[in-house]
Amino acid sequence: MSALRPRQIPTLQRVAFKTSRLAEFVGQRELTAQTGHHPQDWPLVILKELVDNALDECEEAEIPPEITVEVSTCRGEITVSDNGRGLPAETLCDILDYSCRISSREAYVSPTRGAQGNALKTLLAMPFALHGSSGTTVVEARDERHMITFRVDQLRQEPVIDHQPIPLVPYKKGTSVRIGWPESACSILADAKSRFLQIADDFGWLNPHLRMRVEWDGELLVDCEPSAPSWQKWRACDPTSAHWYDLARLERYIAAHVSRDQDHGRDRTIREFISELRGFSGSAKQKRVLDETGLTRAPLSSLFGSAGEAKRSDIERLRLALQAHSKPVKPNDLGLIGKNHLLARFTEAKVEAETFKYKKDMGEFEGQPWVVETAFGWCPSQDRRRVVLGVNWSVGLGNPFRSFGPAGEGLESLLAQQRAGSDEPIIVVVHFACPRVGYTDRGKSAVMLPGGPQ
Repeated sequence: MSALRPRQIPTLQRVAFKTSRLAEFVGQRELTAQTGHHPQDWPLVILKELVDNALDECEEAEIPPEITVEVSTCRGEITVSDNGRGLPAETLCDILDYSCRISSREAYVSPTRGAQGNALKTLLAMPFALHGSSGTTVVEARDERHMITFRVDQLRQEPVIDHQPIPLVPYKKGTSVRIGWPESACSILADAKSRFLQIADDFGWLNPHLRMRVEWDGELLVDCEPSAPSWQKWRACDPTSAHWYDLARLERYIAAHVSRDQDHGRDRTIREFISELRGFSGSAKQKRVLDETGLTRAPLSSLFGSAGEAKRSDIERLRLALQAHSKPVKPNDLGLIGKNHLLARFTEAKVEAETFKYKKDMGEFEGQPWVVETAFGWCPSQDRRRVVLGVNWSVGLGNPFRSFGPAGEGLESLLAQQRAGSDEPIIVVVHFACPRVGYTDRGKSAVMLPGGPQ
């Protein structure tokens, strides 16, 4: 009797399927990690990031900022408009490339708003993440209306972006960003109303030159007039200082320039690089640094080896020479909100005049100037305590001063010690400005103040 032949078992030949990496950036979990905030706070994130961008743009253009915010819970829209120069179409196209990160802030050390580096990327993806299958944002700037829709490719089961530019006539002044808010998440938008309105108003407390209007379902609820339209502070376009960089940060800053230059087919000299730093616009100082470091006529890329490794000894020698031949920035140069503006805001809130207190402290730590401004007042018209908190003229979505001082106590503990509880009819303002602000989390909700003001 012949042996039974073994039964043949079919095998699976696995193949590699290619999927879009865009899916990694448009889910609720990923956006929560990117922004540092859960979906219930996304209306506040949208407001903060778009207002930050609008303020920076207007300041760079030397235009007193006028910002209008419109929220419609019926249509499901959050719209933020400004009077700046208008977002260039090519910049928007770069932002829509989710294979790379685009930021004009990340490698710089400067006392400017925001440090997330990919804010608009995350905002454009939020409608899709909330809806699950589709989300639309409309950007109007210059001579175009950009319809940006995130949707699901049913065949490939992956998100794709449809971008349709449409001619806009007449030419639009400034930039308007309208982010769609899905009906399925309307309760999140409604629940955020009170905090949304306070954050919008808080921007007016921290920026004396700002005209801010907020309409919620057609009702004007915030109408903030500037107290000083010509007020100035350190702008995002002002030269950064060599004194604000340690070795690691300067290496990163130089590497970002070299990498970008390679992408654009150029190789700037070290002289060109240092000419953009504060205090080095003159050729005499440039020459001193180059002679001292032996880098005359050297290209910036020479500070890196053929395999991309940093020549840290050369970079450190350059850093020390730059600091030796330039003056540190004084705290006053950062800009002050000022007593007069804060008094004007407290007066609008019907402060008891004799209770109004304003104080400023300033100093320097490891080459970094810092300024802290505080104000206090008893306002009987308030039904509870109001706290206005900010860092570098941007509003905190939470309490950024949760820990400071030699014992690590935070602002809440300090207020409790002063019997300034949440039910007291008072207003407290705390603002901190510094070129190098450290945060404990991605959402920039808590500031680290090592060695700074105590």
